[in-house]
Amino acid sequence: MAYQIEPCTTPLAIPERRWSANANVAPIGDETQPTVQFTAFSSCIGICARNNDGTEVIGIHLSLYDQDGTLFASADVATVTTILQDWNYDIDTVIVLGQTSAWQASAPQAYQDLLAALDNPDVYPFGDGQYGAGLNDGDVLEPTY
Repeated sequence: MAYQIEPCTTPLAIPERRWSANANVAPIGDETQPTVQFTAFSSCIGICARNNDGTEVIGIHLSLYDQDGTLFASADVATVTTILQDWNYDIDTVIVLGQTSAWQASAPQAYQDLLAALDNPDVYPFGDGQYGAGLNDGDVLEPTY
């Protein structure tokens, strides 16, 4: 069975292999607030982007292994890009965050193919933890912790 990513209705707690979108959340002063946030990462990465209208942010929580225990593969990249395209994302706003070193070590070709399909976005490597993304005071999407 192919790698599956399902929608969810919890944009501030997006679990593995789920995606959700949320209306922009303005920063408080100079502190960026999460518009989307993922459940804890151990070997996961998150893909975040704004829509072309600039009114919402999407978050996609990718686990290194699918629901059947199969490693994310280059063929699975299309699943991610289809969700983003159907959601009408702005490719210039994409960021990737999380356990990028785990993906580079375990699925190097698939990870590089994913980055290429996303037009080589900004990448934020983090360790284990819970992360998200929101708009800073310059109206730019950035990671939140």
